[in-house]
Amino acid sequence: MGILQLYSPQDFYVTVDRTAYCQGQFCWLPVPHIDPIPRILDVERSSPTEHNEIKFVLRNANRANDFQALDRHLPVKNLNLRANEELFVQRAKKRPGIIIASKVDIFPEITNLLRQKGRPHLQQDSIFVIPIYSIENEEKKSGFPQEIVTKTLCLLYKQFFYLPNGKSFKEGIARFDRVQVVVSRDRAAIVPMDICLSQDVLNLFFGLFIYCLTGVEDPDIKVARDLIKETYSPEL
Repeated sequence: MGILQLYSPQDFYVTVDRTAYCQGQFCWLPVPHIDPIPRILDVERSSPTEHNEIKFVLRNANRANDFQALDRHLPVKNLNLRANEELFVQRAKKRPGIIIASKVDIFPEITNLLRQKGRPHLQQDSIFVIPIYSIENEEKKSGFPQEIVTKTLCLLYKQFFYLPNGKSFKEGIARFDRVQVVVSRDRAAIVPMDICLSQDVLNLFFGLFIYCLTGVEDPDIKVARDLIKETYSPEL
């Protein structure tokens, strides 16, 4: 059905060196849940003399003075919040993802300069990842419902891409609308797998991703989408 008529599950994946960090390579990473209204943690000392003991309130970031310059004359140990910063709070879950880019421009002399200035975050070895979300089934009553899966299989969504079972993960849907940046190769941030999208599937994946971002559809991708769309049936 749908994309599986062009590529069988066996055609989707190839084996790669786990340390390659190449385009189309799968990985595991913590993926934050995006709240419609951001939430922050108001933190302050429990008493003026104790910077290790704190009290906090979790609330929506919808006050007029949020992210504005505040008096933080009594700092909390290990937080180092600046006057116009807040503690951002999100739930997160470890999910599989697909690396779409891992080679950004890094200039050693700029790295040294930024380290001296205490601003190393302005040039980092970033990895861009598309996270994969699970699909609802008889045993699991969460994730994408089958109605969305059917449309995704037929490429009716430009922000979703269906992925069949792999050797290290179950079938799921890659979400272009949740693209994530990882700035460390520490295992706490990203764990690469030894599996990658095959070149043909990767071409379609990138074509749909670019279409999602720009609204510009590659002619070859349009042909494939039009062909697959013809297989769509709401009853499937």
